[in-house]
Amino acid sequence: MKHSKDINAGFVILPLLFAFLLCSCKTQDKAKDLDLLSAEIENLIQEYHVGGKFDGTVLVADADGLVFKGAFGKADRQKGIPLTTQSQFYLASVSKQFTANAIVLLIKNGDIQVDDLIVDYLPELPSIYNAISFRNLLNHTSGIPDYYNFADLYEGFTNTDVLNVLKGIDRLEFEPGTRYQYSNSGYVLLSILVERVSDKTFAQFLNTNALEKAGLTSTIVFDEFAPVPENRAVGYGRDSTLTDYRFRTTGGGGIYSNVEDLYRWHLALSEGILLDEKTMEMAYSPTVLKNDSTVYYGFGWFLDPDDPGHVGHDGNLEGFRTVIDRQLDTGRVIIVLSNNSSEYIQEIVAEIRELWSSQN
Repeated sequence: MKHSKDINAGFVILPLLFAFLLCSCKTQDKAKDLDLLSAEIENLIQEYHVGGKFDGTVLVADADGLVFKGAFGKADRQKGIPLTTQSQFYLASVSKQFTANAIVLLIKNGDIQVDDLIVDYLPELPSIYNAISFRNLLNHTSGIPDYYNFADLYEGFTNTDVLNVLKGIDRLEFEPGTRYQYSNSGYVLLSILVERVSDKTFAQFLNTNALEKAGLTSTIVFDEFAPVPENRAVGYGRDSTLTDYRFRTTGGGGIYSNVEDLYRWHLALSEGILLDEKTMEMAYSPTVLKNDSTVYYGFGWFLDPDDPGHVGHDGNLEGFRTVIDRQLDTGRVIIVLSNNSSEYIQEIVAEIRELWSSQN
């Protein structure tokens, strides 16, 4: 009987041992694949950098953690300061997701409804704004012209300046909700609306309700009261001339951050630290116009019509080009920040996605 028990025990142990060895091999194979992917990404970025096509920082991660992060070039060429993954870049329109998040938080808390009219909080606006809702501002269907296209901009331009410019227009581009037209004006108004509803500055509200909770330590709302970021990357044009950010508006842009903080932001959004999954669906849902046509822009996010799990946003102003590209269903994220006006960051993101796909 004892001999029989030993044999039976062997039949139990052997499959378990085989399963353990198989799992261990798969883990090792995945680690090798990620090491190879990391090396391929570094070689790819290095080629762009050496060719003068990219200066900046890059971070790539999946659901299991970091795959690659690196810095290429100078944060300040005059002072010879190298870029690091802690260098803070002006995010330009990548900032819009932070503004949208602040509004969605106010909606979740019951302070506003998404279809509330903005003139209830901005009574100084003329009557042409009477039919515009928070939703219209969030998904660029308000008809408000982009102030960048007609305002007399100058160094230190603020949200108050934008509001004064918008008070002076006499017509909208179209009836709210009937068309999509990207408008920085709408997102500046959203930043002002956060202040009107919360009775806090936009920076105070965002810091307390989002940035601190997400563990972001190097992200700054660059309004007229903010100090210059300690690790700021200086912006340069494609001809290497100084082309640095010079305004103090918030909402449409106005945030400095780095790849490490943006990764923490991605994790906070993915893990429901700030908003639950059902609430976040508002941000990731396409826009339906009054004629029932669909526009693939949510609340601060561009959406992929061919892949509902794929969202992202880019930014472009002065010497800065920025991208955050997220795969909601797999947890993959690609963050690329440039301070040399690189025209190639979308191309870089596409090539990294292709490298990832080639592993499957």
